[in-house]
Amino acid sequence: MNTRLAVLFFAVISNALYSQTNSAESEIRAARKASNEAIQRHDIKSFAASLDTDFSMIRGNGVAVPSRQAYIDLLAHEFADPQAIRYERVADQVEISSAAPLAAEHGHWIGTRADGSRAYGGTYLAMWRRTEAGWKIRSELFVVLVCDDGPACAGYRKP
Repeated sequence: MNTRLAVLFFAVISNALYSQTNSAESEIRAARKASNEAIQRHDIKSFAASLDTDFSMIRGNGVAVPSRQAYIDLLAHEFADPQAIRYERVADQVEISSAAPLAAEHGHWIGTRADGSRAYGGTYLAMWRRTEAGWKIRSELFVVLVCDDGPACAGYRKP
């Protein structure tokens, strides 16, 4: 009887933990989708809402963007240019931390020209943090792996 009770207890606990993890992953994937949609709509306010207050980012060429506001300003400038490269991040895997209110999102990103053709792309890792306002992106690291357009990729190459 005690063995059955123990098995039932562990089954209930495992199911509860799985449900919490699955819910967190769904929330992060939904937040990523909303962030991508904000980029497509050139909606800087909605895009900025996905970023945590102390957000930091390393661009595909290894250059750090110094602050959350600098990243927002960079994207706002690109939104104003109809010929600017547009970005999409595609989550391949989301892992929820059991040690802290954090998650890791692994995926690939694509930079697309205004005509719809790919300019470049690569892989990324994003750290998410659960806040009172929901899951927010704490940091992102991008690595450029593919370049289909020399001039578009010039900024990714160091002499």
